[in-house]
Amino acid sequence: MLEHYLDQLGDMLHLCADTDGILIVNKQGVIEYHSMPMPAYYTHEDTVGKHILDIYPSLTEETSTILTVLRTGIPSYKKVQRLINDRGQNVTLESTTLPIIVGSNVEGVVDSSHFFEIGHRVVRSGPNGELSTLDSIITENTCMKKLKQRIWDAAQTNSPVIIYGEIGTGKKLAAEALHREGPRANGPFIVQNCAAMHDDDDSFYCESAGDEKNLFELADGGTLLLDEFDCLSHALQAKLIKALSRNKRHAINAPDAAYDVRVVAAMNDDPYAALREKRLREDLYYKLGVIKLRMPPLREHADDIPLLMRYFIDKYNLEMKRSVHVVSSMVESILRQYSWPGNVQELKNVIEGALVSMRSDTLRINDVREVLLSVSGRGSLPGMLDSTPPANSESFSLNEALENYEKGIILQALQETHSISQAARRLGISRQNLQYRLQKYNI
Repeated sequence: MLEHYLDQLGDMLHLCADTDGILIVNKQGVIEYHSMPMPAYYTHEDTVGKHILDIYPSLTEETSTILTVLRTGIPSYKKVQRLINDRGQNVTLESTTLPIIVGSNVEGVVDSSHFFEIGHRVVRSGPNGELSTLDSIITENTCMKKLKQRIWDAAQTNSPVIIYGEIGTGKKLAAEALHREGPRANGPFIVQNCAAMHDDDDSFYCESAGDEKNLFELADGGTLLLDEFDCLSHALQAKLIKALSRNKRHAINAPDAAYDVRVVAAMNDDPYAALREKRLREDLYYKLGVIKLRMPPLREHADDIPLLMRYFIDKYNLEMKRSVHVVSSMVESILRQYSWPGNVQELKNVIEGALVSMRSDTLRINDVREVLLSVSGRGSLPGMLDSTPPANSESFSLNEALENYEKGIILQALQETHSISQAARRLGISRQNLQYRLQKYNI
């Protein structure tokens, strides 16, 4: 019997070693103990004595891992849950729940959680906190490889960073890599969406009355990512300046500097343009713009498109249990020529959307046409994808549209290269295949 209890105790001590929060819940589902190093979320007084369904009313007896383990006595490991708490906040967490067994009865549970999202903030800590690394930046492009080296170099410092680039270029991915690849990897990684903040928000600076913590206290020893930084109003910029005066990374000759936070600001606009247009305060720019990283749009490294396509196809083959292994040369040509205003994120969405309804092993034009139109939200795309029947034509067909488009891209490839072999390589087909098409279209 003693050995059984020691085994339980060992499992629970191991569970408590790396966690964002521990709950002990009795067999009635009432919280008896609470430990969480994030009092800005919930304190001991907020939760102890309450039923778990009172704290998370979006759960039920069936969907709550805690109540399920109380009922069955079967441990639950690393279960990801998306909940709404009693404050109306969206919460994403990963929980491991172990039963407390006395004799043959389940007398309670110990629940350990890692928090990934709380309201508009993302809270992830530790080297295995599901954050991206430099390996997550998929590229064979020379300029992108240089950018990865710059990110790694920057990660070894504590200097503040501004990351800027168009939507979908991977700014958040780069920020996560800055955190994971540097000395702060074991510290908290806090993300604040600046677009969700209001002028009366005290998240940057408050006097810490009671247990309420500001963003710098939450991120102390780690990284604070200010996402959509160009949405920050002048009033909030002033509050941020005040908060930075207490941060060791920004304070000058300030013995009362209370926090040790690396600040990373991610913005869609060029910071120089925001500075010229007076949308960004000069003093704030000079505090945060020590290192500037520009994430290039996909059209500037279009040679990565085939590699990224294959990466996303492999990813969704696995997740959706598909078996797509071939991309038609026409689809590849179209995707290489498309301007990708949504950048890598848009390419990811296109591949994911196409594979949802696919059952064959080949990605063809019909698989991507509607997806591209819906993802782009513009209802028009270049080349064949934008083709519509001539107003007075009764003989227009899909085959004719495909042939017209194919002929057009062949002519374009011939104009931009110096030989049939070069044109074939540009089109991603063999020389013999291109010669066949030249004869077919009488080119």
